[in-house]
Order: sequence, then structure tokens, then C-alpha cells
Amino acid sequence: MKRLFLAALLSACTATAAGAADVPAAAAQPASRGTHFVYLVRHGAFDRDDHDDERTANPLNALGHEQAKLLGARLAALPVTFRSLVTSDFLRARQTAEDMGALMRVTPRVDTLIHECTPTPEHPEYTTYHSPEDVAHCVATLESVGAKYLVPTPDADTWDVLVCHGNVIRWLTLKALGADVRNWYGPDIANASLTVIAVRPDGTCRLVTFSDTGHIPFEKQTWAGRGLGAKKPVR
Repeated sequence: MKRLFLAALLSACTATAAGAADVPAAAAQPASRGTHFVYLVRHGAFDRDDHDDERTANPLNALGHEQAKLLGARLAALPVTFRSLVTSDFLRARQTAEDMGALMRVTPRVDTLIHECTPTPEHPEYTTYHSPEDVAHCVATLESVGAKYLVPTPDADTWDVLVCHGNVIRWLTLKALGADVRNWYGPDIANASLTVIAVRPDGTCRLVTFSDTGHIPFEKQTWAGRGLGAKKPVR
């Protein structure tokens, strides 16, 4: 009986080994290690005017240009090669990208998808001045932005810069983290700040940094809110 059992076991193992040899080699290929680094930049400080068309209104002021150049110099000094520098079509973003691009030696290109808009918030009063249609269109647009840019580049590490707006960056950050995007109004964000999202080959995301202002002296920082809450020196 014992001999019969051992013979049956040997036969089963032999069959299993033969079956394993039939598995295509492609199934055993190693996973890629490339990461897509998406650098999200909020435009510099600007002077708001009453022009109806935001695409041609609200230019950067002198401080905004200085902030943009400080960030451009920071990115130019990094030991990476940026694949692209993409900007919103709004004037304040385009001017920020132009200031940065001159230092980074990269020519900006425009993508109208990443312009500022107001998505659905947790508190409805934040959309008082926006129609339900505009809010819905904003959400659909931001979904398209996420599907376009928060994607893996599995063959190799890749770096892209998007110069856009506070609402866009806050919404995309929450989307990347799998958080409730209706809380986009919660995070404070600075002008000419740097937010970096790393997209792994499997499509999952890691937040590397959010609203980083290390390149801007404290007295030259401007925020959507009060930032660190500290009293700034008189300039």
C-alpha cells in the first residue's frame, strides 16, 4: 500500500512539473519600476481686475513674477529632465509658466482643461456665485484632468509640470489620495507653491509634498488663506 501511495505521489508531481513548463514565459516577466511624477504649480500672486474674461484678465503683479522665478530656479536646479511644462490658458498661469520656462529652458504649452473652476464643495454656500451647471461642468472637467495626467508611465521615471490653480490642485490631490473630493476647500495653498504626486506603475498614487513654499522667503509668500497664521514683517 505504501509503495502504491509513493508511486501515485511521484506521478502527480511529475504531471504538475510538466504543466508548469507549459506556462508562457511572458507571465513571469518582472513588473516595471517607472514612476510618473506630476508637479502641480499654483500661479503666482496677481492683481484682480473686473474684466469678464479670466483668460485675459488678472495678470501677475511684481511679487507674482518674483515668486514664479523663484520656483523656476528651484526646478531648474533639480537633477531631473522634465518631459513637459503645461499651463492653463488663464493669463496668470501662462505668465507664471513663461517665467518658469525661461529658467527651466522648457517652452510651455497650453491645456485649456486645467483652468480654474469651482467643483462641488462639502458646504453648498461656497458655490453661491456659480450655477449648478457650471459646478457640474467643473467636476466633469477635473475628472478628465485626473484621467489624463494622473496616469502611470511604466517604462521609466517621468516628470511633468502643470501650472494651474488652487481649486484644481486641491481637488486633484484629494482624488489621488482616494479622499472625498468635496473637501477640496479645506487645504490652504500658496501662490507659486509646489505640490508633487507620484503615480506608481500600478496606477496608485503617493503624495510627495503639498503647497511646498521652501523656495519663497516668508515675507514674499501669499496664500489662499492665512498660511502659517504668523504675522508677516512689514515690507
